[in-house]
Amino acid sequence: MNNNRQQKSMGANLFANGIKTLMTVLFPLITFPYASRVLGASGIGKVNYASSIVSYFSMFAALGISTYAVREGARIRDDREKFSKFAKEMININLCTTLISYGALAIFLQLPILGGYKRLLIISSASIVFATIGMEWLFIIQEEYAYITKRAVLFQFVSLAMLFLLVRSREDYHWYAALTIISSGGSATLNLWHSRRFVNWRQNSFLEYRKHLKPILLIFGTSVASSIYMTMDTTMLGALQGDQVTGVYTAAVKINLVVSTLIGTISSTILPRVSYYIGNGLKKEYEKLMKTSVDMLLMISMPMAIGMICTSDILILVFSGEEFLAGSFAAKVLSAKVVVSAVNRILAYQICIPYKRDKEVLISTVCGAVFNLFANGVLIPRFGAAGASVATLFSESVVFLVLTYYSSRFFATRVLYTRGLVYLAASVWFFAVRSMMDRVYNGIAVVLGGTVMICAVGYFVILMLIKDPYLNEVAGQVLKRLKR
Repeated sequence: MNNNRQQKSMGANLFANGIKTLMTVLFPLITFPYASRVLGASGIGKVNYASSIVSYFSMFAALGISTYAVREGARIRDDREKFSKFAKEMININLCTTLISYGALAIFLQLPILGGYKRLLIISSASIVFATIGMEWLFIIQEEYAYITKRAVLFQFVSLAMLFLLVRSREDYHWYAALTIISSGGSATLNLWHSRRFVNWRQNSFLEYRKHLKPILLIFGTSVASSIYMTMDTTMLGALQGDQVTGVYTAAVKINLVVSTLIGTISSTILPRVSYYIGNGLKKEYEKLMKTSVDMLLMISMPMAIGMICTSDILILVFSGEEFLAGSFAAKVLSAKVVVSAVNRILAYQICIPYKRDKEVLISTVCGAVFNLFANGVLIPRFGAAGASVATLFSESVVFLVLTYYSSRFFATRVLYTRGLVYLAASVWFFAVRSMMDRVYNGIAVVLGGTVMICAVGYFVILMLIKDPYLNEVAGQVLKRLKR
């Protein structure tokens, strides 16, 4: 495969995965405003509290297998016999962890404190088995992003139609919980059928499990620690402040999750190619890809984060309602986290993990998790949702500092951020635009639309004036496609 073909393939992957991510972004923008108004803060809080609990059992069932499988599978994906053997080993390990996870959940459900959430927990737990049999890692390894996108979009439309049909009152939060996992159920079924294209399930092989366990457990340890500072805020809010505050905080999280998911497309799409380059000794290609991916990430995340800080209060009001407006400050704080968490993904999953520095990633994540647990315990009782958001932002910053320390030992991380200040300077004026719009107009729709339009166009013009290399490259590719 020559370089031109590789670049075209990567561009196609980013485009396909970008569409999938865009639909993932648009789907909550449609469903959450409707669900939040029908179910109210209490109903949304119940569903997300149950989901946060199930996430711990899902995390154990996953056991870091997906990340490990992508890293190791990408190195041997061209050898069907070796890859089939590897895929069988991964799915068998995953099935074992899933059974253990369900056993632990069955015991956990007997706790009296969960009596009112038992039905919700059972419904949400279906996502565990769907994630296992869906083997999403297999299609990521093969860079089947076109297939993943088509499948995801199909089931999102099915879920959307069922949402409007089944969620009609405040008592329908059980249906809402079920609809949040219907996409994974349909996707898992299709994946099982489609996997035969890459894996010979009938092939007789001597399967080895022991050699995979140590690296998987190290990655699992990272997942455990990461889950603490990613979901502990919601869990502790539910336990210390109740469903109402949890629902308000959920609105702030949802607003920022949209942007984080969109930005995460770059990192998740590039991971299998990074592993392929390192596994095959293509160091120059790897370093070039890393620099390009970080620059593109900063070019997108900087303006989006600042834009979210400027408009988060209006976004919550528009998409969730006045009842959730108390989460405005939390949304602003979490918006600042977008850039830090995006860079952390690069450092962990595109530098440390491909170089098999799993232990270093685990240490950095544990540091963030411990800090998050302590910060939440101090800030949530006093400041509620705002305290949870501050704790999460500081935890991401701790992870960034530790990851940078370890990554710089074998990779020149400083070269990755050379254009960060350029994109910050090109977007910091967004605050003045929002202030001006508030003085001139009263309607929230006009203020939001005007702010977004002026900032987006202005940012684009600034990049054109400074002749940003990545924007010029993308524009050139678009013009070529239009000419064709």
